[in-house]
Amino acid sequence: MTRFSVLLLAPLSLTLACNLGGKPIGDSGSNSGDSSSTDDTGSSNNGTTIADIRTGVVPLDVPYTLEHLIVTSPHSSNDKFLFVQDAGGGPNSGMALYDKSLMADIFAVPGDEVTVVGTPSDYYGWTEFTEDSVTITGSGTVPPAIDLGDGTTVTDWDPYESVLITLSNQAVTAVDSYNTGMLSPASSTSTSGVALNNGFYDATVECGGTYPSITGILFFEYSAYTINPRDATDMTDPVLGAVQPATCSDVQLGICGAVALTDVVVTSDSWTKNGDEFFFVQDNGGGENSGLLIDIVGGTYAVTVGDTVSMTGATTEAYGLTEVLISDTSTMATTGTATPVATEITSVPTDFEPYEDCLVTLDSVDVTSDPSAYGDVTTSWGVNVDDLFYSFTAANGDHYNTVTGPLYYAYSTWYVEPRSASDLN
Repeated sequence: MTRFSVLLLAPLSLTLACNLGGKPIGDSGSNSGDSSSTDDTGSSNNGTTIADIRTGVVPLDVPYTLEHLIVTSPHSSNDKFLFVQDAGGGPNSGMALYDKSLMADIFAVPGDEVTVVGTPSDYYGWTEFTEDSVTITGSGTVPPAIDLGDGTTVTDWDPYESVLITLSNQAVTAVDSYNTGMLSPASSTSTSGVALNNGFYDATVECGGTYPSITGILFFEYSAYTINPRDATDMTDPVLGAVQPATCSDVQLGICGAVALTDVVVTSDSWTKNGDEFFFVQDNGGGENSGLLIDIVGGTYAVTVGDTVSMTGATTEAYGLTEVLISDTSTMATTGTATPVATEITSVPTDFEPYEDCLVTLDSVDVTSDPSAYGDVTTSWGVNVDDLFYSFTAANGDHYNTVTGPLYYAYSTWYVEPRSASDLN
């Protein structure tokens, strides 16, 4: 499988306490815009801005009242974040708000003007504001997104953290199982330094496609920056890349987008799950990185072990497993036959990833458990033997001289999938 940093939403949570009347819930005080230096929370109310906090003019970990902020995002997709900016926008003008509960009671939407009471802090490099209350005080205009071109001139992304930005001419060079796309300027061999993520809107990220324009909030998580579109209008439709001739090995080693596979060898029967049909293939001759899982989306195609098949599809990474999606079975053709070659592994490798989706043979396998409720057993190899294709009988303490089958990855576990009794010796 193609590996790169998976960018997940951090386990933060937030409750914004406000109502449509413009007064913090539970606050019996006035909403008249008192200009005193502190309020009843003990926070500073002296015209402090987000930019003051972000640039170090005022310290972190001190309570503040921030006024005349503009909401720039909807609730995040996990209902734990809301983003605001100083009304004038610009670098260092953005902040992520959070609390320790979900935002079930927040009514603020992009364009609302709000006053926020709380404390800013550093969360693994991301400046965030733990709010005590958020009050809607009026309406304003979302600051325009900062146009950073294709990102190649940006030497430091930190000033744009939590700010609404626009990137242009971005090619997606890889997509992981969380639908996070690695970006690179289409006119450059370098990366943009950011990834396309789904913090608000679960867009379909086209691997190998080029997006003329992407607008979104810049997150910083797990030491990486991601641009997060707020809805479909923040992204232009991608220009899809041309179909690339490829081998299974090319796909496993990172080729991205539409691919044409020629005369790959079928190494398993097919099975159906959630309306899709799946089967394993590999390059003729086998070896490391030679295997792939084929996913026929909502369709079927008759295959037999040993068939050679040509097809056109799109690469994807689904739950850590590299696949090629076939959306049009008219691109598929059975071209002949070949003997599938299993790659023999004589000792436990440091990493099974090069053998993902490949037909493998493991030598001298001890069974170390009775079958689970799902029919698989653990082994001395650190991989499980599973019954996807063949229902076998095994018990703790059994020994096999060899076990053969495609190597499958699911639920953070490696499985060898024997196809018949002859695969267990």
